[in-house]
Amino acid sequence: MTPRGWGVAGVVMAISAGSAAYLVSAARNSEAIQSAPPQGSDWILAAADAAVDGFDRLSGPWELQLPADHATHLAARTEVWQVSAHLEDEQDEPVGVQFQLFRIGLAGPDAPPPTSSWDARELFRGHVVLAAAAGGDIEAEERFGRGMAGLAGYDEGRRELRLDNWSLQFPADLDSDQWTLNTGPGNIRIELNLVAQKDPLLIAGDAAPFRGYAFTRLRATGTVETQAGPQSVSGVAWVEQLWGDLPIPGATPVASDRLQLQLDDGSELSVIRSRRVDGSGVPTVEALVIDTAGATLAFSDDTAHVELGRRWQGEEAAWPVEWRLRLGDLQLDVTPVTDAQEHAFMGRIWSGLVRAQGRRGNKPVAGLGTLQLTGYAN
Repeated sequence: MTPRGWGVAGVVMAISAGSAAYLVSAARNSEAIQSAPPQGSDWILAAADAAVDGFDRLSGPWELQLPADHATHLAARTEVWQVSAHLEDEQDEPVGVQFQLFRIGLAGPDAPPPTSSWDARELFRGHVVLAAAAGGDIEAEERFGRGMAGLAGYDEGRRELRLDNWSLQFPADLDSDQWTLNTGPGNIRIELNLVAQKDPLLIAGDAAPFRGYAFTRLRATGTVETQAGPQSVSGVAWVEQLWGDLPIPGATPVASDRLQLQLDDGSELSVIRSRRVDGSGVPTVEALVIDTAGATLAFSDDTAHVELGRRWQGEEAAWPVEWRLRLGDLQLDVTPVTDAQEHAFMGRIWSGLVRAQGRRGNKPVAGLGTLQLTGYAN
């Protein structure tokens, strides 16, 4: 029996503002996807444009089917895969890896077959971030592509999701295989093997217009290459996949910040802080703590206490990079391994590796995590 996780408000994808607009526009005009799409696209209009007919609106009870649900869900309008890895190198210095791939369906599964290779049926946008505390190296890259065999999309025979030479290979089953993330050769070289340590959690419930799952703790081993050269790394990772009508940031006046932490006592937590971009109203908080056995404990506004601390001034925004949390008997101070983890993707975001230190009751606890901040840039 797969345990259920958090609901609709407990999910946020750090999808760059404007990326969908560019992808939809390129497909409509039958032009090649470029490596540097134009800035300033109308994100709200793009979300509306992407809402073509022919996709299922998900509702009602459902059961997670793995490994089948690792693949693309072509009846879903949008889909996202995300890997966050919190590692240490050979000198015990923190290393963070983020990988995200977002799919936009342009025609439902019952649409007439394409008439040419330019008739795109799905488009992909992805990013990779590599953060190494030693030396303060931060590498980030964003890519776009149309669904095409061998170039972008899901290969059923290889159980592999791909965008150019970035790939995420899924296990054949949960007992005998592993995920493999590979982003090389190229400017950012990462190869990680991931093995699940806990059962998956379901994301969203029967009434949500999307579905998904999260593996909140996987053992991670592999190599990364920074300016200092290749390094062996090991640690833990968090993997999520969602599909359906996803709540894309930028299409509404609400922005969300997401904190994922993996602690050294074997627990994990996800914290979502949502607010109106114009500053009106009161921010809301939802949090989920997963214990060592995989059991979950949910917190909301009345029981989750989140205090934003120091802000770091980036090029276009002052980002709240330090947080203080109190969730029941768990108290944590969260700080970035380095401040400069702002990324000029289609929409400017701060998404980076953070440390957590504090106490659970009378026992000290620490860990690493990923903090994603959106909606602060002008």
